[in-house]
Amino acid sequence: MEKTKGRGRGSRMRKAVLTITLVGGLVLAATAWPTLRAQVRAASWEKEDPQGPDHITPRMQTVRDAVVKEFGLKGTPGCYREEGGIPGGGEHPLGRACDFMLGPTGKRATGHAHALGEKIVAWVRDHAGEYGIWYVIYEQHIWSSRLPQQGWKLMEDRGSITLNHYDHVHISVY
Repeated sequence: MEKTKGRGRGSRMRKAVLTITLVGGLVLAATAWPTLRAQVRAASWEKEDPQGPDHITPRMQTVRDAVVKEFGLKGTPGCYREEGGIPGGGEHPLGRACDFMLGPTGKRATGHAHALGEKIVAWVRDHAGEYGIWYVIYEQHIWSSRLPQQGWKLMEDRGSITLNHYDHVHISVY
């Protein structure tokens, strides 16, 4: 009789472990799916080289023009530059990034300018898949279309209002 009890408990234990493993696997699969889908989408974008007098990729030019039109921005966004401003250069020297200034350089965006930055960021996130947007930086936070489920992540302090993106929205494309 004790052997039967022992086998029964072991059987229940094996069933419980199997159930937990299956459910855990499904939970893992459910949480990994958005990342996998985003990475597959990211890999589907063809590499582009900078072109024309602006020295930006056609994809970045499309995004730049769409943002300027959508929000009626005045002035020229800062896109290509030889020095990216960060170690490794970033996306600007590759023609895959633009900075959309919200007011005077070095002054934190407030009021209407801050609200405009928030609207641009929301638009970028909503249209990331359509335009091949890789990531957006605003107010020392970064959002990546490769890891959308992570949301906004705090970035390291780069030492100034501009380097921490408090006066502009930075957009990079694949």
